[in-house]
Amino acid sequence: MTMSNLQLPVDCVGHKGDVVQLAYSKVCKSGYYLASASQDGQAMLRHGDTGDWVGTFEKDGEPILSVDINGEATRLATGGEDCTARIWNAVDGKQLTKIMLNSPVRCVALGANSEYLAVGCLDRKTGHRTDKVLYLYTLEQPDMPTFFEGQTRGMRDVLFCRDDRALLSSSHDRSIRLWDRLSGRQAHSIALPHHAKSVELCADGRTVTIAYGHSVVFLDVDRFEVLQHRKLPVRLIGVSLHPEKKTYVCAGSNRCIYKCDYATGEILETFNAHERHMHCIKYSPDGEVYASSAADGGLRLWQQTVGKKYALWDTRSDQSEDNDAQPESGGDQN
Repeated sequence: MTMSNLQLPVDCVGHKGDVVQLAYSKVCKSGYYLASASQDGQAMLRHGDTGDWVGTFEKDGEPILSVDINGEATRLATGGEDCTARIWNAVDGKQLTKIMLNSPVRCVALGANSEYLAVGCLDRKTGHRTDKVLYLYTLEQPDMPTFFEGQTRGMRDVLFCRDDRALLSSSHDRSIRLWDRLSGRQAHSIALPHHAKSVELCADGRTVTIAYGHSVVFLDVDRFEVLQHRKLPVRLIGVSLHPEKKTYVCAGSNRCIYKCDYATGEILETFNAHERHMHCIKYSPDGEVYASSAADGGLRLWQQTVGKKYALWDTRSDQSEDNDAQPESGGDQN
């Protein structure tokens, strides 16, 4: 394991509350984009390589708990404490659809062509009496959802897989469930010793990364088989796999990031990432950057290859040995 003092982050300022979820678009003609959800009642969109601010999506001050963005960065979905899921035009910032539910919306996922929206809720205040259903909306008819029932507690994450023919969800009942979209039935499930802290689909479209406890599990979602099970020396908040499956990065409960070799599980690098506890970690679609989020508005970008000239690091790499050099900020909503 290597203790890294070389990472020079890009600080993305603007959020005032805990940044609880992140989502990247694919690489588009204009680059790629990073969406963030915060308990300050705002979702923000930024250029994913530099952190420069693009736009803000507000929900009347109610905490936003979840966010997703489509591959082309034209649609953005949010879910919030106010029991709503919303679809936004990511280009002009206008709200397109508002869906009312019975519980706070903990996770949202857009289908590959933005045809579908999956919504999961979590409500500890009611003892999980109103949050046990996974909802699937066809956005042309958002008033006629499909219901997926079987979990016994609220949801943590949901994603589309198998070319949008299936959905994968994680629940606070400590299960991972695969749902067939066409039949509306559960196809497979895994029981975990702890509820999953993060569930993510890799760029290959079939490798799912699951973080729980001190563990990282890599799952082939097409065969529904476990590929690897790795252990870390710290309780995990989230894990993200490099698009080319070279490495994976882990957000620890000790506020440190661990970068590991995918093939061997060896810890290649670790460093203290934030002053407050972390919430999320995500690789960019080109694998050059990973973003981490934390309490009190913390949102930072980190280099996959330290010292490589890329985006803002192209101008800052020459300052990396200057002890007085300060990280540049990303875009601000002002």
